[in-house]
Amino acid sequence: MRKFSLKPVLFMIALTFVYTAVLASINAVTAERIQLNENLVEQTAILSVLNMLPENRDPDQINVLYRRHIRELNLNDRVLYEGLNSAGERIAYIVPFHGKALWGELTGVAAFTPDFSTILGIDFIKHMETPGLGGRIDELSFKEQFRGVKINPEAEGDFLVYRPRPGGQVDAIAGATGTSNAVLRILNDTLAALLFDSGEALLHE
Repeated sequence: MRKFSLKPVLFMIALTFVYTAVLASINAVTAERIQLNENLVEQTAILSVLNMLPENRDPDQINVLYRRHIRELNLNDRVLYEGLNSAGERIAYIVPFHGKALWGELTGVAAFTPDFSTILGIDFIKHMETPGLGGRIDELSFKEQFRGVKINPEAEGDFLVYRPRPGGQVDAIAGATGTSNAVLRILNDTLAALLFDSGEALLHE
């Protein structure tokens, strides 16, 4: 009968320990960089919706502009942002949004005039939509059409509507109906929750 040896088991335990220690060290070293990159993506999106993004997208310049023109607010446990001009005057509210799209969670930000009558811009921070189809929500041709769109803060639900429906303001993405409808639903739900729960305080500041 063959004698059982502990050596292979001990070797595997030692190897697992070494790999775990290496991965933990890599994670500790890169965690700060990952967080900085995530912050940069968010700052880039927020400046983009205000049309303040520098052409060269230099991270240092983005950080300077963000600190100069963006102020975080907490209203009824909801985090949103104020956009400020060079004189420190409020020119916009920037509202984070998130929800379920066709293939997973979608997050982004939208900017509105202080009276919430006009969209100044939208941008997406993270999504899992199919490249070439729903992923085309990242294209400027889709996002830019939201700039300057008038909305009715007193509307109930359908603040934004796709053409060719009556009163439609923007176009859906051809061939990506599911993602397009998800974007519209998330934006409308975000506006409804914001205006009904917090809008009174915001509009009368």
